[in-house]
Amino acid sequence: MPQPLPLKQADLVATGVQRAVYLHPLDRTKLIKVLRPATLMTRRNNFNGIMDRLLPSTRLRQIRKEYAEYLRIMLQNTGPDFHAPIAHMFGFVTTTEGLGCVTERVMQADGKIGETLGAKTKTRTLSQHHIALLNGTISRIYAYNIRASDMNPNNFVFGHRDNGTGPGDEECVLVDGFGDIHAIPVRSMARWSNRLGLDDSCIRLARNTGLIWDKKARTFSLAQ
Repeated sequence: MPQPLPLKQADLVATGVQRAVYLHPLDRTKLIKVLRPATLMTRRNNFNGIMDRLLPSTRLRQIRKEYAEYLRIMLQNTGPDFHAPIAHMFGFVTTTEGLGCVTERVMQADGKIGETLGAKTKTRTLSQHHIALLNGTISRIYAYNIRASDMNPNNFVFGHRDNGTGPGDEECVLVDGFGDIHAIPVRSMARWSNRLGLDDSCIRLARNTGLIWDKKARTFSLAQ
């Protein structure tokens, strides 16, 4: 029986409500998302928090929906020129911290983990260059009808992807929060309903970052 992949606390790079993210110990181009033990989660009294307590299996629903959305997008766009605006996923692996989902790592030029939109907003280091990268990603999310249900600032990462042939161009990547995770899957019903959901998500993203959202052009800009 193969041994679980060892994960160390020193390799922990981010902790969300449901999952913890680690550097892959054997592949610098990848990360591992591990479902956090329910006992370590902060008690939430919103709808999702109540459902997590009453029906623990709903915690796995988000992972299933995320992977299903990734497969849907990739299988609908099989050409060699397809440039996914979301992070690629590479299956599951047993780790010393539990079941992990392997995903690609978005890196800075020096190899460090890429900076999130949220971090850049807080440090006021967003430039017109970064806004152009963000708008390129938003454009592709709409074009490919991606069901992005949690477009919060920390789910967008600026940096480079490496498929094994060296770092690619700098870009903005939606690394988490895709998939129709809502109890009633309205976004999956039609393209128009998903677009309404994306419009609403972009409005919230603008509110949470201080950016200006142009609904007609579907682009962000820096506040004057």
